[in-house]
Amino acid sequence: MSPIRSIALAVALVPAAAGYLVDVRATPTIAGARLRVAVKEAARNATVRRFALLHDQPMHLFVVGEGLEFFVHEHPAAQPDGVFMADLALPRPGPYMAIVEFQPDGGPPQMLHHAFTTGAAFPRAVRPPLDPAPKIVDGMRVSLDASTVKAGAWTPLSVQIQDLASGAPVADLEPFDGAVAHLVAVSADMTEAVHEHAPAATRGSNVVFRVLLPRAGLFKVWIQFQRGGKITTAGFVIEGD
Repeated sequence: MSPIRSIALAVALVPAAAGYLVDVRATPTIAGARLRVAVKEAARNATVRRFALLHDQPMHLFVVGEGLEFFVHEHPAAQPDGVFMADLALPRPGPYMAIVEFQPDGGPPQMLHHAFTTGAAFPRAVRPPLDPAPKIVDGMRVSLDASTVKAGAWTPLSVQIQDLASGAPVADLEPFDGAVAHLVAVSADMTEAVHEHAPAATRGSNVVFRVLLPRAGLFKVWIQFQRGGKITTAGFVIEGD
């Protein structure tokens, strides 16, 4: 495999809602890539330096890989010049999507996604197989019911969490980034992304999200929650009608 430090990466200035621009730059490293994210006011092209906490963090960064096999949730570190930096360990060279979520101080929450590559030009999107089956992870059985999910409408998506050894419902989920659980959904072609949170009042093993898939088709869905100080991630592939 060629050393990725010699490969040029994508650089783009991506427009966000409410008059903001987000400058996302990727620099190759031995392990993967270093992402630099700067939020700017579109009217003045000035770097935004003050942010409200959005689910306990000034910025959330989700990165997914080709075929939607790779997923990571990071909190980039704020730098003295107002930008945010994150070092990512990536499994292999190739295309990735960065999903950035933040809230400028006094402004509305923002979420955008931006493609970058640590390899050659983007190939045709890899279509993942449908995979709604329960997942065994961290000593738990995580089941997802997406039977009511409809594209273009707010619909419920239910997640059941059971202790694998006893079969008992898990009732001791801990707050994680200001929510009981998180859901991130990305379309098979990595052009659409959704991030939702379970209601703060949720308790016990039955976690219900309200989800709006932007269009029909396959989506990879990652469910994240925390128990005993450990963050667990379970991935599914569903299809929105």
